[in-house]
Amino acid sequence: MARVSKGPPPPFVSVLGPLRLSRRGVEQPINDRAMRAVLSALVADVNRGVPADALVGLVWAADERPAHPVDALDARISRLRTLLAPEADIAWTASGCVLTLDPELLDSVRFERMVEAARWCPAREAVSILERALALWRDDPLPDLRRDGIDHAEATRLRQLRALAVESLAAHELELGRVEHAAGRLLSLLSAEPLRERACAHAMWALHRLGMTDDAAACYDQLVERLADELGEGPSTELRETYRAVTGREPAPVTRAVRALGTTFMGRGHELARLSTMFHRDRLVTVTGAAGCGKTRLVLEALSTTELPTTVVRLSTSDPAEVVDRVATAVGLHARGPGDADDLAGVLTEYLCGRRHVLVLDGCERVLTAARTLVRRLRARCQHVTVVVTSRVRLGLAGECVLPLGPLARDGVRDVLESRAGTLLRDRACRIRPDYPRDAADAEAGRTALHRAECLPLNIEVLAARVVDADGVDDPAESQAWPTDLAEGACARLTAAHRDVLGALTVFGGDIPREAAEAVAGSEGAVGDPLAELARAGLLSPTTDSHLRMPDLVRRHALGWFAGTEAEHKARQRHALWCVDALTAASATPDDDLSGFRRLDRMQDDVRAALRWAVVEQPALAADLTGLIGSLTRYRPVPSLLSWQLAVARDPDPRLSRHPLAAASGADAALRCGLPEEGLRLAARAAELATTPHQRCAAVHTLISVYHDLGDTDRTATVCHELLALPEVPDHCRADAHAFLSLVATRVGHHHEARRNAELATRFARECSPGRSIALAAYAEGRAALLTDLGRGADLLARARVRAKAAAATWITASAGTVLAEALLTLGRVPEAAKLAQLTLDDWQRMRAPRQLRACVDVAARCVASTGERSGVHALVHAQQERSTSENLALARTARAVAGALAATFGSARPHPHLEERSRDDV
Repeated sequence: MARVSKGPPPPFVSVLGPLRLSRRGVEQPINDRAMRAVLSALVADVNRGVPADALVGLVWAADERPAHPVDALDARISRLRTLLAPEADIAWTASGCVLTLDPELLDSVRFERMVEAARWCPAREAVSILERALALWRDDPLPDLRRDGIDHAEATRLRQLRALAVESLAAHELELGRVEHAAGRLLSLLSAEPLRERACAHAMWALHRLGMTDDAAACYDQLVERLADELGEGPSTELRETYRAVTGREPAPVTRAVRALGTTFMGRGHELARLSTMFHRDRLVTVTGAAGCGKTRLVLEALSTTELPTTVVRLSTSDPAEVVDRVATAVGLHARGPGDADDLAGVLTEYLCGRRHVLVLDGCERVLTAARTLVRRLRARCQHVTVVVTSRVRLGLAGECVLPLGPLARDGVRDVLESRAGTLLRDRACRIRPDYPRDAADAEAGRTALHRAECLPLNIEVLAARVVDADGVDDPAESQAWPTDLAEGACARLTAAHRDVLGALTVFGGDIPREAAEAVAGSEGAVGDPLAELARAGLLSPTTDSHLRMPDLVRRHALGWFAGTEAEHKARQRHALWCVDALTAASATPDDDLSGFRRLDRMQDDVRAALRWAVVEQPALAADLTGLIGSLTRYRPVPSLLSWQLAVARDPDPRLSRHPLAAASGADAALRCGLPEEGLRLAARAAELATTPHQRCAAVHTLISVYHDLGDTDRTATVCHELLALPEVPDHCRADAHAFLSLVATRVGHHHEARRNAELATRFARECSPGRSIALAAYAEGRAALLTDLGRGADLLARARVRAKAAAATWITASAGTVLAEALLTLGRVPEAAKLAQLTLDDWQRMRAPRQLRACVDVAARCVASTGERSGVHALVHAQQERSTSENLALARTARAVAGALAATFGSARPHPHLEERSRDDV
């Protein structure tokens, strides 16, 4: 007797390969290509309506359509209705043509359900289910719907589900020891989709377990090289961790632009190990201790041992009202100043929510209440953010883990010079005099000093100069125990000239460039020796890049005698003038080498300090400063300066608001903060006030950007032609005008005009060689190419994005990223699209640009839908909207949700370099 099969019947309609219709195991051929296309289109949206015009577009190319396409479509649908009965039916409804069919009769639905069932099964059973699911595949799905080499969206979704099933099957096979099978599957998948990072990670483990670790490293290197070449990005955090675990070697290091001190860290080895552990274990860590005990230095050393994205915010010179603004801009958010309609703390919380991040708040004792309020809010929402606080006292919050720092140990050894404190003293003394200790008397003087002083690191820095010079170490007039604060005594021992120099250096907002110290603290040639003497005395610390750092305790002592004096007013005036001169020189440098912008980026703390003083004391100087900032930051805003650009342009004082370049700078800042309407008003004012060709170019150029952002194509084109008609227009302005004309033509579908203007933009940009204009021209060229050749357009956009990143043009980088992700998704290159979507969502969230963020969220949601049920994406978006109290909040939460879904499927994209760059000058 024949065995009766209890398995499911064969699928009635098979689309995992060429379309096939089977009834009781017998294939029923469909020879008419148009009929196959109609059925494929209806199956792709089974049990959902497909509009007639959409069906016509899917069935026939534009040059192949019959004279009466709707009649031809109806004829094929009638024949299909007869062919499919009784298992299925086709009917017209209000939403379009609907194929009604039991989903179990579709091989694609069976495949999806088997893959989903395998997720909840033990490894051995999951392998069996996944092998049977993958056996349903015969070839590429829905080939009859492919047009110009581009797959239908449903075909792309099914291919991604298959790739995820292969990754899952390989992971289970690795768990069961079937390493060779897993390696073969994964390498085959990587040959078809070479940028799948999860598949690469599993393949590395499989090759390593086969004894082919070098091949595993080569697999990683190839993927990293392709990511850099094609997208200009690095590998995910998960893949880097896999490389480290498989090879036992460190991957290429993450560049951290943190200015390091030029002295060796020593004496706190145990505390460093403990703090490094706390970074990964605890959510709130407070490093406490007296002033000068080395809290900041310890935290910076601990940060150098982690790859987690970090942001360091210096709050020791901030007012309580500035805390949220300083933290938000350090993270990279664009703040809109005191009149910000949105709650900046809420924006910061939503941005950090769901991210793995280390946020360091340095020097919180002066802003304790404001810092406590912000930390409490972050901890309530941001479960993966570690907050590290340095303060003389703890915050007093629940769950706070405290690492107290005291003086360095000087006991536990026979010779105090061999203790932790003694080792630090000898190192610092050797920097002053390399032969220290020269004799027994020198050594004894050091021992005496260590016994009499409280061995805080800053005290030892000051003490080193005294023991080298034997200055007061054995003075019988001094008491046996020195005061706790040796820095105060060192300041009191300074000469009048040295005190004036040290006081003048307090006007700097951060680390002090050596060349600027001469311009601000005194005449040239007269400050070199005082600076050297102050550094020798331990009151200034040299950094590795020729800057000087003043400890907070020394700054407080210096302000005690310097603040409010006539000398301070003169020093601040010289400091503001130095900022103007430095930015004027920076704006005159060639744009392609980025030296001018990098100089502004390094000076941002000083520029803020100068603006804070000049707005009140010399408004014209403040207006000049913001005008220079605007010329250096077009398309590449500096977050910490945006609120100042807006504040100057909004100020009722005509000496500030009636400055044409300051108004143009404020308009550009408003645009980069997601306020295009205010940007339009300020740009119109700048154009009205302009009297010179340079001012007119700046104002009209900003008007073009604003109109384009608002989507007003007619006015964008009109203002572009006005700019080109102005006399003495620089080549970079001509290049940008043609680039925007190309973008306008692309929006309306005029590809010949778009291509012509893109070529002109490229020619003018190359003649003047500014990196920003070349990047914008390349972006316009890529957008124009998308109209006729999607693949070529994607390649050009990828190059444009790389150029924009190299030019630090974040606005162009994000704009190109959104369009490129959409193009890659259309081409079926979903892993690349998902990676770009994550990075670009981060960019637009930081820039608080709702229109652009919404467009990027739509692309990211389509990426998520390409790997699962479309209804799941709709439910995710709807859930965020229901839980949010405002449209902007709903948008931010939706962006976070879709980014998290992409990270769960494809791996999390590496943090944006901006997070590392912005921490440099705040350290």
